[in-house]
Amino acid sequence: MKRHALLMLMLLIGQPALADGNGASPAVVGLPNLLPPPPAAGSAAAQRDLQAVLAVQHSRSAEDMAAAKADAEHSVFRFADAMGLTAQASTLPKTAAFFERVAKFDKLEVKQAKMYWQRPRPSVVSTQVHALSKEKPGDWSYPSGHATFGYTTAVLLANMLPEKRAAIFARADLYAQHRVVMGVHFPSDIEAGKLAGTVIAAELLQDAQWQADYNAARSELRKALGLP
Repeated sequence: MKRHALLMLMLLIGQPALADGNGASPAVVGLPNLLPPPPAAGSAAAQRDLQAVLAVQHSRSAEDMAAAKADAEHSVFRFADAMGLTAQASTLPKTAAFFERVAKFDKLEVKQAKMYWQRPRPSVVSTQVHALSKEKPGDWSYPSGHATFGYTTAVLLANMLPEKRAAIFARADLYAQHRVVMGVHFPSDIEAGKLAGTVIAAELLQDAQWQADYNAARSELRKALGLP
């Protein structure tokens, strides 16, 4: 699938969620077959990617760094501010369980793509990059797993809470950008994560195996927010 076709999947947001399926397990999305490759090592595009990381590193404030570190958590509750939500996981168990399941599915899909491209992290590419966290050995850079989770979450939440769509996607943008602030991802890793998250969410919204958990989380969230 070409990149412009992937972007068209954004138009799915707001459509009726979770069409009937045949009860099969979720299909493997196969991100290596869907995403464009990262910039080639040593290319002008790769150099621009690195310079963008260094520019963010130069301008990041203590407040930026603290916010980026907080967003290192893979949790739907990092989106609580965008939803206007004060409750947390202990009082929203169905929501917490659903998005924990999403995070696990995302991780498996992203791991396949990372192993396929094996793109080194910014701090490996250049000693000028001072990352705010140390990533695990062999945890490659492309695509960003956090960005993927952020946009998968945003698409799902936007379907659950269409009244708050704009704020949810703005929060996803910030959540993803914080990975560049951390110095652990290039901008192109973030863009790939945005595409990956959109594709994965579109898949889950059409898979009957996710319907019951999705509907339970949606009802729980809307009730907590006082929405009909």
